[in-house]
Amino acid sequence: MERELEVKVLGIDFDALEEKLKSSGAKFLGREEQENIRINSEKLKIKNEKGYFRIRKSLNSITNKTIYQLTFKEQVKDLKVRQSLEHTIQFDNLEEMMSILKLIGFNIFNRGYKIRKSYSYKNARFDFDTWDKNSYPSPYLEIELKDKNDLEDLLKEFKIDKKNITTKSIAELRKDLGLE
Repeated sequence: MERELEVKVLGIDFDALEEKLKSSGAKFLGREEQENIRINSEKLKIKNEKGYFRIRKSLNSITNKTIYQLTFKEQVKDLKVRQSLEHTIQFDNLEEMMSILKLIGFNIFNRGYKIRKSYSYKNARFDFDTWDKNSYPSPYLEIELKDKNDLEDLLKEFKIDKKNITTKSIAELRKDLGLE
């Protein structure tokens, strides 16, 4: 299990921010092509406030390897950052994992595709996400932190206005846009 602390940054010039990150010495972690499958069940309904269940298939440009992960992201209440406890396992056969999930009663599989470019800077990870238009129409940045107290310094350093910060999940953002 891993604790995740993150915020999303919406509606800014992401190309300019990426260039500033590079010029500040951020380490490029790679470009990923991801398929994300949110999993739920009509009978075993998982409420958004509890968390969500997903499969992620990810091809990394640096390693050229595809990784499959099954994760339950358990939500923890925090007003400053979005906190999750990530319960994750890796597996190697997507079809068999989907069969197992269907056999135990999961019957809702919502697929989304995104491109993610990632950087490491100081004690944070910067993920620039661009989803397919059906999943989420606008790019955004996720900033993952080891310590939520580092957020203020990063926002100042990169001149990110707090009005562009959200702790909402992708499902909540989709709902705001009338997509769910």
